[in-house]
Amino acid sequence: MSELVSSSRHCCFRPVTHCIFELDGLLLDSERLNTRAVQQILDPFGHIYGFDLKLRCMGKPSPESADMIIDSYGLPLSRTQFQRLHRLHSRNHLGSVGLMPGAERLLRHLHASHVPMALETSGSRESYDLKVRPHAQLFEVFQHAVVGGSDSEVKRCKPSPDIFLTAAARFKDPPEPENCLVLESSLLGMEAALAAGMQVVLVPDPLLSIRLSAPATLRLRSLEAFRPQYFGLPPF
Repeated sequence: MSELVSSSRHCCFRPVTHCIFELDGLLLDSERLNTRAVQQILDPFGHIYGFDLKLRCMGKPSPESADMIIDSYGLPLSRTQFQRLHRLHSRNHLGSVGLMPGAERLLRHLHASHVPMALETSGSRESYDLKVRPHAQLFEVFQHAVVGGSDSEVKRCKPSPDIFLTAAARFKDPPEPENCLVLESSLLGMEAALAAGMQVVLVPDPLLSIRLSAPATLRLRSLEAFRPQYFGLPPF
């Protein structure tokens, strides 16, 4: 089976000069950790963390996703209590989250090819620091990181375009949005990137329907299948 699934709405791609990468679920295998932590919270109440709800939570700041889960299952927990439990179940593992397949190869290639890159996440600074610490040397390839959950300039969360427009504006030589390529794993991130006027490569959960991902410029099953030359970038 092909590793590449392109949107039927797009027959060609625009060349770009800059790339913006999502952290969770795209570069780091942290969504699996998050899913496990949420399920551990739900277990005493007899609930299963459903895929549809997970999709709606992906890309949201943790306070918003906590509220959505509490409301969806009618949990007798406050937001603060839910977040405390989530930290309890995940904190010991945040510092050992591994890279997703193809992530290191792609980042090192683009860096060696002098392609400016930025990193973005909707999470908090505390969570970000814990997760990237084991990969600090690799993540030096990024000019900067926008940590939306702790950044005062990111006024609105995804699917609003704020986080991507902020990331673009902070490059040393800020490009126009149309010259940026976003690589994302969540539907909210896809919508936010498109709202910013950027092309977006979506690498989603394999269970996500082709219909829901159709607006993406390109859908891939893995970063291993990404071909930089499709967007005017130096090939491997």
